[in-house]
Amino acid sequence: MTLPPAVSDFFLSEIDDRLPGRVAGLFLHGSLCWGEFFAGSDVDFVGLWEELPTGADLALLRAAHEATKVRFPSLVFDGFHCTSADLAAAPALVGRRPVFYQGEFAAAGTIDINLVTWHELAERGITVRGELPPVFTDLAALLEFTRNNLDTFWRGIAKQVDDAGPTVFGGHDASVAFVGLGPARLHHLLTTGTLTSKSGAGRYVRDSLDQRWNLIARESLRLREDPGSASLYDDPARRGRDAGGLLRWLIDDGCRDRAGGSARRIDAAARHQGDPA
Repeated sequence: MTLPPAVSDFFLSEIDDRLPGRVAGLFLHGSLCWGEFFAGSDVDFVGLWEELPTGADLALLRAAHEATKVRFPSLVFDGFHCTSADLAAAPALVGRRPVFYQGEFAAAGTIDINLVTWHELAERGITVRGELPPVFTDLAALLEFTRNNLDTFWRGIAKQVDDAGPTVFGGHDASVAFVGLGPARLHHLLTTGTLTSKSGAGRYVRDSLDQRWNLIARESLRLREDPGSASLYDDPARRGRDAGGLLRWLIDDGCRDRAGGSARRIDAAARHQGDPA
């Protein structure tokens, strides 16, 4: 596999050829900023402009992204373009911006324009070009955003898991890894007041939560980090029941104190409220 930085460098060369001097910064977040990049990992970017492209310039931006996709067909290079003023504001106030997501360009999209991205950039964003400007952060708002995501998006996933049944769901590696690690990242944030990676979330479940979730946590980590190795399960239905059970527990536990917050969550938030962005 071509090293991930090559895709961002190639994109910059393509956009510079079409719109010289317009892209002031390019920053990476997601798996790479956690020091993790496995087969199937995305390269998540934020492009910084002094003035966002409009009209014919949007077509040139689209062409740069499409050329990058042709050059790196196996890499997912997803993200959005914004200004310094956007990053200095709460993401809910930013509105729609040019995005490239799952191989498609949109002049007005919302992918990754959220507090998780803002906090990742502020805490550990990787600079490819330029200097990262001040980035808005708000831990209390991030925690509420996270609870809402558990209560809406992940409850919807839980229904899909139930509808599929444990054998079908448990026999699909990508779905098990998605469910085994995704909501655990949110629970970790609500419990500790800090972000973590997908692998960090798997280790959190494995090492810090009830031992009944240990096996499915190790299996989820295996699927992410060493998918060619043998499964820790010999029965897909059991794997499906364990992953589904973990998902429902993470949702219920993460949302149970939505109105007030348990003492450990309040203490964790207080410890990090004064952290520098």
